[in-house]
This record gives sequence, C-alpha cells and structure tokens, in this order.
Amino acid sequence: MFTLPFTGSILVYILLGLLIAGLASLVVFLCRRVYRFISRVRGKPVAGVGIVGSTFRLLVILLLIAATTATLMLLAFIQSYTAFTHRERIAKVYCTPVPGAKEEMVLKLVTLDSPTGGHLRQFRLFGQQWAIEGHILKWEDWVNFLGLHTMYKLTRVRGRYVRAEDEVARPASAYSLISDQEDPKWRWLYEYGELLPFVHAVYGNTVFNFPSPTKSFEIYVTTSGFMAKEGKGE
Repeated sequence: MFTLPFTGSILVYILLGLLIAGLASLVVFLCRRVYRFISRVRGKPVAGVGIVGSTFRLLVILLLIAATTATLMLLAFIQSYTAFTHRERIAKVYCTPVPGAKEEMVLKLVTLDSPTGGHLRQFRLFGQQWAIEGHILKWEDWVNFLGLHTMYKLTRVRGRYVRAEDEVARPASAYSLISDQEDPKWRWLYEYGELLPFVHAVYGNTVFNFPSPTKSFEIYVTTSGFMAKEGKGE
C-alpha cells in the first residue's frame, strides 16, 4: 500500500470561522468605544449606546470567543489522541506447526485489500517463528496530528529461528510479497526520505511470533511501525 490517506473535519473550519468572526467583532467593538471616547473628549456629539446595551454586546462577543476556543481545544485534544493512537489493520496471519515435522510450519496470510475482502496466500516456512517484513515511512508528529497516517508496504514472509546461529546452520525460507523487490520508489525514500519536509524516518520493520494451532494474529500499522496482536476469532 502506497497511499496518502487524509481526513479533516468541517466542524473545525466552522469553529475557526466563528472564532475569527468573534475576534473581529471584539476589535470593532473596542475601536468604536475608543472612537466615542475620543469624540466626547473633543466635545463632539456622539450617538450614544446605553451602558446596558454595550455591556450585553461585549458579553455576547466574549462568550462566543470563549465557547469556540474551548470547543476547538477539545477537538484538538480528540484529534491528537486519535492521530497518535491510530492503527490500521492490514493483514491477518494463521500459522500452524506441520504435524510430525520439526521446526516447520504453514502460514496463511490474508492481506486486507479492503475492509470487507482480502487476498489469501499460503507459505511453508522453516524455523520456530514466522516473521513478516516491510517498509515504513513515519511522518513528523505534527503531520500525524493533521491526519496523515503512516505509509507502509509489506514485502516479505519468512521463517525465523530463535537462536542466531541456527539462522546460518539450518534451512532458511523467505518469500516475497511484491513483484518488484527492488522498488525504486522505496529505495529513493530510504536514501533521501529524511531530507524531505514532514518526513521523520524511513526504515524497515519486522514483526514475528510463534505458530499456534489455536491462535490467529492481526497485523496493524501504527504511527511507529507494524504490530502483531492476537486475533479475536475468524
């Protein structure tokens, strides 16, 4: 997946408009009061507005400013919480040991191409754990706040051994999930991504876990990378 999802709220723009209108009204009100005060000092006739009327107008303006400011602060808090805790489910893993075979497993990977459907692939892996790898582009935090989510691309499924020496001595297994394994777009991002404005980091990321005949795992992309969480059923 190589998309730039962005979300915004029209309510924020409405509130900003009301806040600007309130501040403009306050400036106009104060300018008029200053003008009337100067005119009275100079002895010029001024069409007066009662103290009660002026006070009421000022209170309405201040109430509008206070209400819109408080609402915007609340929305900013909600937006920041949503942005920095956002996670998108991108795949599901079913991995079971092969009966009678030592350190072998069958992994079924469902990549979620849409909320209602996905693409199923099956792999036979060697090792004690399954692993899924991919690319991550992490935005600056304030860009996440605006609604731009982490970019990613799943690239590989492989078997993994717990002991490092077994990675060399025992059978290896790795399968590509993409047709172009040397994707020039991502290669360029690895080289120059952090020089771009708004980009915090570009890096590879891996999640892994042990196979289980009773458990499934859901793969998420978060603001910092991939996450594997035990599934809640089929």
